[in-house]
Amino acid sequence: MSSEILGNEEIEFETTTSRRNVFFWAMYDLANTIYSMVIVSLIIGKYILVVGQLEHGMSYGTASFLFGVVSTIMQVGVAICVPILGALSDNVGKRKPFVISLTGIILLFASLLGFFHDMTTVLVLYVIANVAYQFSLTFYDAMLPFIAKREDLGKVAGFGIAWGYLGTILALVIMYPLILLLGDIVSTPPDPLAIPPDPDIAYGFTDYWFTFIIPMVLFLVCTIPFLYVREKQKRSKRPPIGKLVSNTFTQLRSTFRDIRKHRSMFIFIIGYFFVADIANVIVLYMTLIVTDGLIIADGSTLFAILFILLSTMSAVAFTYFVGKFGEKHGAKNTFFLVGALWGIALTIGIMLVFITPYIDAGLNLPFLLSLIMGLVAGPALGGTWTAQRIMVVELAPKEKFGEFFGFSKLSGKFSAALGPFIWGTIMLSYDVIGKAAYGWAMISVGIIMGMGILIISFIKTS
Repeated sequence: MSSEILGNEEIEFETTTSRRNVFFWAMYDLANTIYSMVIVSLIIGKYILVVGQLEHGMSYGTASFLFGVVSTIMQVGVAICVPILGALSDNVGKRKPFVISLTGIILLFASLLGFFHDMTTVLVLYVIANVAYQFSLTFYDAMLPFIAKREDLGKVAGFGIAWGYLGTILALVIMYPLILLLGDIVSTPPDPLAIPPDPDIAYGFTDYWFTFIIPMVLFLVCTIPFLYVREKQKRSKRPPIGKLVSNTFTQLRSTFRDIRKHRSMFIFIIGYFFVADIANVIVLYMTLIVTDGLIIADGSTLFAILFILLSTMSAVAFTYFVGKFGEKHGAKNTFFLVGALWGIALTIGIMLVFITPYIDAGLNLPFLLSLIMGLVAGPALGGTWTAQRIMVVELAPKEKFGEFFGFSKLSGKFSAALGPFIWGTIMLSYDVIGKAAYGWAMISVGIIMGMGILIISFIKTS
């Protein structure tokens, strides 16, 4: 067992890797992916568009812009709090209890979403659930050096991401029959010239409260193994709450001063701000890109589920190897690989949006290209989080892992505020130019990602 000193307190970090312990830890990656996939990626964007249009008489573009603005404000708040939480985890020396408590908040407020069709109520419930989700990830990621030895961290990080994507498969397998039985959610206004006529805007399967409860029960069940994770902790007892708060902010101020001395980490924080934008946007707008942008299979959410399942299986198959690649070639080269994958996926998506009015499922080039886009986007998304974890581990002092993860999260969260705002602003043009707005939105996130990869290229790692 190894240790380092933070102030007068001893920090213990893991020197052995237990497969059993890593598996228990990774189960939370699987569990929280159920929330991320069902609520964030599959439901909330279209749900808010339907609520806005049916209950409040908004246009598609206006409802989309409102969602983008709320997401921006939410992520700014999260970004401000994340480094504080990272420093708090270092001072408390325990991260698992925070993850468990925040998970309870996620489960409660996400479950309540299905009981309301009022825009304000839905947005408030979503914001609370999603803030808790983002906070939980800060503590969860900071556990990594305390559950596996340093030389295994890249491999364990990749395994966690890959295993977590199985949560997507579980969630979508459950959602698929619900959509078949209860009907699809339709968020786009009907085109009067379409033959056959487009369906009217409808809640579909989201009109039933148990649509939201079922995936949250699955989230809860999959979290149970995480309760048995062994995490290396401080040997000293937790200080009184007043001293704990004081130590946290003292450490935070010190890190703000010192972060400029860690030039590579400082460059990474700036670069990751731009790179994380694409991942945050794709997670939030994934279903809308497929159903309302590409317009595959008449915009059916059922096909979106199949499309996402394909991406997920690709992520499960290849993200682990992205982690192995990072372990061998380093975090910077991993970001280059991830950037190349995103470039391929975005290029295909942009071409399909501008060239094809819609895509028929079958043996034709546009459909096959859309499948290739999904296959590439899966490991690109998983690889983004894996590369971030590996880079922080490479650059951060062991006694400040939580804080440096917090600062990388700070960068990612401010990026998560930028992405929805730019995307939502561009989507205001949907009422005029239609689905081409999705093409221009994807171009914007591609440019932003390219800027981030360029910045990361200047990092010097040991």
